[in-house]
Amino acid sequence: MFGKSSKIKVTVDKSHLLTLGERMYRESIEFVRELVSNGYDADATDVYVMIGKDSITVEDNGSGMNEKGLEQFFTVGSEEKKTKNVSPRFGRKRIGQFGIGKFSALSLAEQFIVQSVKGKYKYSVVFDRADWRKSSDWDLPIQKEKISPLDREGTKVILKKLKKKISLAEAEKYLRQSVPLRAKKFSVFLNNKKITAKTVTGRIIPIKIKTMHGIIEGEIVVALNSRDVVVPGIECRVKQVFIKRELFGLDKKYHQGTPRITGSVNADFLPLISARNDFITDSPEYKLFQNVMRAELEKVLRDIKKQKDVKNIKKITKELQRIMEQVRSALMLNPDFVPQGRAVTRLKKEGRKNISAASADFSPAPSPSPAGAGDGSIAGDSPEPSSENSGKNKEKPEEKKIDVKPLALKRIRIKKLGISCGIVSLGEQGPEVAREGNAVYINQDHPVYQKLYKKQDLLHLHLLRLLSQEIVLMKKARISAQEAFDWQSKLLKDAMGGE
Repeated sequence: MFGKSSKIKVTVDKSHLLTLGERMYRESIEFVRELVSNGYDADATDVYVMIGKDSITVEDNGSGMNEKGLEQFFTVGSEEKKTKNVSPRFGRKRIGQFGIGKFSALSLAEQFIVQSVKGKYKYSVVFDRADWRKSSDWDLPIQKEKISPLDREGTKVILKKLKKKISLAEAEKYLRQSVPLRAKKFSVFLNNKKITAKTVTGRIIPIKIKTMHGIIEGEIVVALNSRDVVVPGIECRVKQVFIKRELFGLDKKYHQGTPRITGSVNADFLPLISARNDFITDSPEYKLFQNVMRAELEKVLRDIKKQKDVKNIKKITKELQRIMEQVRSALMLNPDFVPQGRAVTRLKKEGRKNISAASADFSPAPSPSPAGAGDGSIAGDSPEPSSENSGKNKEKPEEKKIDVKPLALKRIRIKKLGISCGIVSLGEQGPEVAREGNAVYINQDHPVYQKLYKKQDLLHLHLLRLLSQEIVLMKKARISAQEAFDWQSKLLKDAMGGE
């Protein structure tokens, strides 16, 4: 009695199938993208998408489908495109799917009609949501008729009784990034307007890397103007279909350069999740892709930062030259503010080892030039750190040495006054200004300057106030905070008056 076996029937409720189809796609417009991709796979040269108030039509001039082809089209999870993954005419790698995605169309419209011409016959199938759900039969009727002189080979899909409105602008934006518009002999038209791949003017870095899993190929583009880049990042594609945009975790490290980054790379070996809107991120293929692309993008971003540093250095140097002339005039009017004469004399005797190691040079050089090998716009004495006689400075703590990255810029000096100013790289987290004796170092990485580089007048005033502050501090005199503030105000006033 208990050893007897029997069978049970496994069924899928039609409503569940429809719901699953809807949820697998992020947006209803994705079904339109799927139809365009099917045209590409069928060796179409032109695909026309027409969006109206109550209907959407997608028509291609590809190879068309007969009864067997339509059966494959409506088969859930068909393996047809996996086994025949290259198109016969143009040798295209097929990117469409004969899967559950077609059911997502019914979240957009109540009905869709498929008409396809192949050979001497025209085939039509009507898929109505309400009728199909009510029927206990899973079969769909197909109509076959001989072609007329007006029929041409290809496939037309018509979505009727739209439940949602589709914005033309959004549809164009989506199709532009999600279908292979750069492919040869392939054009897509939206309401008779040809959609072209967006191009951004800038420097193009070609990418073609062979890996153990396959080829990564495309380009990284550094836009001349960040305003041309709507969404920064590199488009990552599989079989030329856009999946997601990536900066590979470098947006935090190089946040000032990433707004100019765009481009596209394709890697057919990357595995996708079932909805095809993301990668399987824990797969070895994706991890390799991430590491390779991160390394390539990091090289580009380092180069952007280097170029930006040079540009900013030139800008801040020009301002410093003007400011140092103003400060020099102010110090001539206020000789009491000049560092002690003994300090200047000692600077000359002790040499220039410390500051020359930390300062930079106007002209590129493999190592910082020794002090005295050429002057800035205001030439003069070496800007070594000042120190009083050892007997008077025993109680003063030794000044901390500045550990900086030398930049391609020479120190700017005020002749015979023992004061100099240079630009260094101390990082965004470093101090705004550092000082060694009578040498002032401005940290060009500081966020304050990143915001002021484009505001010349504010940059000038900020640097002038900063230098007047540091010169007062060089005195090391025992004065109150109020007196120090008054000294700075006097020096700043005279400097601005001498401009």
